[in-house]
Amino acid sequence: MLKSSLLEIIRTFTKQELIKFEDFVRSPYFNKKENVIKLILEVKKYAPAFESANLEKEKVWNSMFAGKIYNYGIIKNLIFDLNKLAVSFLDLEFQSGKKFDSDLNIIEQYHLRGLLNFAEKKLKDSKKELNKINEDTNYYFYKYLFESKEINYMPLKHDLKDHRSFEFDVFNKNLTLYFYTMFFEKNYNSYQLSFLYNKPIDNKFVDVVIKSYEESAFTTFYSDLIFYTFKTVYDPFSESNYYKLKELYYQNYEKLTKRNKYILSCTLTNFCKNNSDEGNLFFIKERYQYLKLLADDELFFFDNINYIDRIVFMNIIISACSAGDFDWCGQFIKKYELKLKEEVRDLSVNFAFTHLNFKNKKHEEALNYLSKCVNATGMDKLNVKSYQVFIYYELEYYEELKHLTDTCRHFVKNDKIISGDVKKRFINFINITNRLSDYRYLTKTKGSDEFILKEIKKFNLENNAWSKNWLNEKISELENSK
Repeated sequence: MLKSSLLEIIRTFTKQELIKFEDFVRSPYFNKKENVIKLILEVKKYAPAFESANLEKEKVWNSMFAGKIYNYGIIKNLIFDLNKLAVSFLDLEFQSGKKFDSDLNIIEQYHLRGLLNFAEKKLKDSKKELNKINEDTNYYFYKYLFESKEINYMPLKHDLKDHRSFEFDVFNKNLTLYFYTMFFEKNYNSYQLSFLYNKPIDNKFVDVVIKSYEESAFTTFYSDLIFYTFKTVYDPFSESNYYKLKELYYQNYEKLTKRNKYILSCTLTNFCKNNSDEGNLFFIKERYQYLKLLADDELFFFDNINYIDRIVFMNIIISACSAGDFDWCGQFIKKYELKLKEEVRDLSVNFAFTHLNFKNKKHEEALNYLSKCVNATGMDKLNVKSYQVFIYYELEYYEELKHLTDTCRHFVKNDKIISGDVKKRFINFINITNRLSDYRYLTKTKGSDEFILKEIKKFNLENNAWSKNWLNEKISELENSK
């Protein structure tokens, strides 16, 4: 039972949710089996971890049915029944937070039962409530749905006055805005993945929609925000798109939901990271303002989310270290490490301490934490290998670095997930680091050769490479040491 899907679900419940789930199981409307109630009462004894050996099937049976012979079939069916109830509870909890979906369901039920006056009143009240919320994609969606209901009722009432007063242009505007904002939101994710992984996208249809939006009479501050959010990944190095999005963000900050503040802060952060990684150091400082805002306003906790996304967690760490805020960074890690999801916690925390110690020039400590970053895959593995290269270079592990860079080449060559562009930039990073290490070694043993260093610098300037800022820093150090 310890590895059952039932316990996996229940482990995600908050203390309050567990109390509500017990009430749910006790309700005869949802469950009429007394033994299922007994099972949840037995299981909840071991909250919140639910990892006690007493949760093995036979031990649960003995506690529930003392003196009776163990019956695998019965206990299996009880677990199955409770699992079904847990899934139903998740559905009910999710739906209970979607007020306007509930309103639409009630309106439809009134309509089906011929209670048109009730339906009209509920529709009117729902539209008033909707007008109180912040504009976003859902706002346009529900405006469109409520107005669709209104259109559906017109033929039933035969009231010409209602038809004349209905604003069809508003209806079309909300439908159009829903399309645009949903289109750009979803394609933001697609283009972000395309940028990182080997997922080329045909721009033909997207270009048509972009042109359509730019010429549309139906735009709002929010649709503009989403449009420029998308443009930061569609054209990831266009500074004009970035500055327009930044301007819209700060102008409308108080109008945004916490969720949208979070998403837009992450979008601006990602743009700054991509550009600073390409050597534009201005964006290091730019990036920090958004990540500090995320932390200070705790924007990562929205819509009842009580955990931190690991990418946001790491971005905050990296940005704080770049700003030299090492003490604040260490405090942040300790304050929020338990807010990371358990399955990524160890890797994320150890990598965070790796970066903190590396930037603080405590390279041995950084290497110790890096050795604990196990089971990394994909881009995570690439990041781990990058830091291993950084640290070996800083510690002047000449032979070890030779072997490591050779291993990295084979890893990147054989990986089928990482995009061709990322592979190329990483290989350039590996080759430049290797050449810098060779130059430093030869300088110490045979004397410096300025021509070699100039060739390395020229190659670095003319080619895209992973961790370009670090490479520039190392080249400058060698130039200044002559």
